[in-house]
Amino acid sequence: MEVRSERFRTNFYRRQEINFRNITDKMFDYNSTLYKQFLKNFRNNPDQKKIIVFAGNFSGNRTFALSQFETEVLGETKKISLNDYITASEQDTYKNLDALFNELKTINSLVIFKDAEQLCGVYVGHTYSVVKYATPQEKYFIKKLKELNCSCIIEFENENHLDKAIERVADAIVRFRVPSSVIEKVFFWLSQVRVNGSNLPSRRPI
Repeated sequence: MEVRSERFRTNFYRRQEINFRNITDKMFDYNSTLYKQFLKNFRNNPDQKKIIVFAGNFSGNRTFALSQFETEVLGETKKISLNDYITASEQDTYKNLDALFNELKTINSLVIFKDAEQLCGVYVGHTYSVVKYATPQEKYFIKKLKELNCSCIIEFENENHLDKAIERVADAIVRFRVPSSVIEKVFFWLSQVRVNGSNLPSRRPI
């Protein structure tokens, strides 16, 4: 019995290590060597359907990166705010997504899903849990992605809102980190200021 338990633990940790390695291999920073290579592959293989995740607070770079991918596809890009489709009601969300993806079947260029925080996985367990789990709405959205006939970009303004379900399904996760240089920091700060002050997202969903 003890041998069986030890074997189970060993296999579990091995699978966890493989999953972590697979995720880290496809996660890279904007404008890095890996990013440039991925963009080049995207350009050279336009018929390959890719699920790309953009995540990070630096909206200036994120917007420019979107334009880079848009220029690589034929046809007009379809931009969608998930705020209009993902609701607190599971059944309403399923109906909304069914109608949306039925419409998207005709798109052969690029689909950009904005406001992906609306998918927001949930924290469970004790107050200081650091693991997020997908909501039923998010799981259904991920399932519907298979119906697309083209690549898509799922845009998160906050990297901390990513969960393992989104990470697993993505072909690439591009991070847009807070800039390090003084000039980039000033630009970042100005882009975040609103009339009522700073608009930086919190580290955990409310």
